[in-house]
Amino acid sequence: MRKDDSGPLDPRAADPGDARRLRPRARRRRLLTAVAAAATVALGVVAKLAVPGLTGDLLGSALYTVLLALLLALVAPRLVAPRLVAPRLAAPAAAGAATAASVGIELLQLTGLPAAADAFPPVAWVLGSTFVATDLLGYLAGGVAGLVLLRVLRRAS
Repeated sequence: MRKDDSGPLDPRAADPGDARRLRPRARRRRLLTAVAAAATVALGVVAKLAVPGLTGDLLGSALYTVLLALLLALVAPRLVAPRLVAPRLAAPAAAGAATAASVGIELLQLTGLPAAADAFPPVAWVLGSTFVATDLLGYLAGGVAGLVLLRVLRRAS
């Protein structure tokens, strides 16, 4: 083992070979994140069909925010946590942005704009149609769950 292989790899390392060795790890993290996003969609469909009442509504809201956090981490990792931000802050940034977007979309429902878009079902699934205050609790829970999941995925990769 070479002496420089003993420490953790840093993408800002002086030797470009060190940064290149991180690419398989980043690919693995992106793959795990994509699998987690697909599983979240599947869980969301099951929750919508199988869990009735307030519990199903809160679970669906939480999963919505978890999915947003995963998609942000997958699609825009540099946007969520640019190089100036320490890598350990990427998960809180993605989870925080997902929570803020979820709450923003819920508050948008107070305007009636999403209800006007109900003619196109995918828009209705993304934006919803009516404001429900309890959904805000689900979004907060989903933000916390998204943060935990992103941290777990980071350690697993």
